[in-house]
Amino acid sequence: MAQGLSGSEVYGLWSTVYGLSGSEVYGLSLTMSFFFSFLFMVMVFWRPQDWMFPALKGLPILDGVVAAACLALLAEIQQKKVKVPKGPFIGLVIGLFVAATMSQIVHTYYEGLIKTITEVWKMCFFAVLLFCVTDRPSRLKAIAAVFVVMTSIMAVHAHMQQKLGYGFTGAEPMLQMKPDGVLLVRSLFFGIFEDPNDLAQILATAVPFAFALTWRSGAFSRALGWGIGALLVSAIFTTHSRGGMVALIAVLGVMFILLLPTRWMPYMLGVMAVGALALCPLSGMFLEQSARERVDFWGEANWAFKREPLFGVGYSMISDHIGRGRAIHNAFVGCYSELGVFGYWFWFTILMVGVIGAWRVRIALRTAETVQGRYVARFAGLAVAAMAGFAASSYFLTRAYVFPLFFLFVILWALPVIAKDYLPEDRAPFINVRRDVYLYGTLGSLGSIVYIYLSILLL
Repeated sequence: MAQGLSGSEVYGLWSTVYGLSGSEVYGLSLTMSFFFSFLFMVMVFWRPQDWMFPALKGLPILDGVVAAACLALLAEIQQKKVKVPKGPFIGLVIGLFVAATMSQIVHTYYEGLIKTITEVWKMCFFAVLLFCVTDRPSRLKAIAAVFVVMTSIMAVHAHMQQKLGYGFTGAEPMLQMKPDGVLLVRSLFFGIFEDPNDLAQILATAVPFAFALTWRSGAFSRALGWGIGALLVSAIFTTHSRGGMVALIAVLGVMFILLLPTRWMPYMLGVMAVGALALCPLSGMFLEQSARERVDFWGEANWAFKREPLFGVGYSMISDHIGRGRAIHNAFVGCYSELGVFGYWFWFTILMVGVIGAWRVRIALRTAETVQGRYVARFAGLAVAAMAGFAASSYFLTRAYVFPLFFLFVILWALPVIAKDYLPEDRAPFINVRRDVYLYGTLGSLGSIVYIYLSILLL
């Protein structure tokens, strides 16, 4: 070590430790668009301006990082280092943005339109940007590492609040008195996770990715996954979040399904959905006052949706139609009541068809000859589990338009693009636009509205 390592030796060491091929090492080190996209994701989770560097609060740091990523992407496209992927994802994301703006235009609400353009454009634009640069397995692995490392930091913070009474920078937990007089100490983080329920949701979502940190699924990989998973799960309990427990149950349920034959997945997911609906009448008997209020809010939102079924009441406007201006606490109800059937179709189709594509990738690559190919197949199943946890808990949380959800969208849709490199060139695309997007997307989005409406009635 005193003599130092040559460039070739460092290169070889990096390849050996991280299991990357030469082309992957080259792409990961020189593609600045992915570097800035990666940095953006880190900052979304970390939120340094909210707690570590308060002097930075108010500065458009994230906007600057995205601008740098965009400039780098344009240069790399021109240099043919990055290719814009084909497929319906970009069109669907653009359609979601147009639908969000239409929800304000039809009501001629100028201030709401400006707010919608500002907020929704950022999420949609970054989703397209991240989709373009997530073009190889090493980048899926890097994104999984962001989820796991950042949520592990959140988990440490959550445990500190329980054990010491404060977390990083002295941040105190939330104290909440239950109706029976029991005082709850609920851990929370910063930024968009500055709520125990939101913290619990992202902790549960990251659990599957703890098993995607190594190329091979061996004893070490499983031990690492269960170790990190135990940290994240224990932190979920510090939040005392019902939504977080729903997310955890969904994640564990799908991870159990991954142990079954691959082709069983859609049927087992259907069984889980039907089972959840069947449990609604039983769970309704155990709802506390706050939970009963949420069900009332959902009913009021449905009434608003019936009045404006096509374009909705307007992005981020549903609280104006709820008693006392309360939050809706249901991403699905909030989305279709605010954007109408038109906008909800884009949002739900992105979610549903993304899961379908990931499932097909898992089937196609389950016997791949290369390590990276088998990794993509394994990652596809874990990504479905992560999305299941986020979506299940979103039934109780207002999380239809947050960056972590759009990260998951990108992961699911990037899998079919990456998988093509490990299959014959003449293989049919994983996503059939006419069948999957137009037919399944329409049936799924309309069916989900009916499903949610029935669940609310049963509750």
